[in-house]
Amino acid sequence: MPTQHPDHTRAARTRSAALARTAGRWALAAATGETGRRLARAAALTVLLAVLVTALYDRGEVPTAAAQQAVRPSAAGNQGGSATPARRKAPAEAGGLRGRARVAPVGERPAAVAAAWYAARNGVPRARVKPLQQDRLSATEVRVLVLADHGHGRLRTALVRLRHGPDGWRVR
Repeated sequence: MPTQHPDHTRAARTRSAALARTAGRWALAAATGETGRRLARAAALTVLLAVLVTALYDRGEVPTAAAQQAVRPSAAGNQGGSATPARRKAPAEAGGLRGRARVAPVGERPAAVAAAWYAARNGVPRARVKPLQQDRLSATEVRVLVLADHGHGRLRTALVRLRHGPDGWRVR
């Protein structure tokens, strides 16, 4: 292996040092220019936002309001209220909106009636018919949007109008 002459090594080091100084001057000029300042601002803003988001995630909210009781006991004993929440009535019991009797028994909701009617009328199993939306047209009339899966990717929708009479909900 041939050995390099000491003068060649010194010349190579001198050229490398000159090249490094030139590159350093170029980097310093770029950093102190307008583009460098913009890049520095963008980097600082990115770091600041990352720190802010991390701090916000570390201090998550505790769902205390949702976990508290609906009815709190009063501070002065049991005056004017009960410490335990009121017992909820069964769905079949009377006492709907503003104490009036319920319009329909539990099994006879307009959406269920509309889905059953559509299934029977079109020969689709009831499990493949889903009520999607219900619009109240008046106190005794409702329109229900149903979605039926007829198989093989054939989905059909229909609007079913129902009227409430003395014997319950019926298709109009």
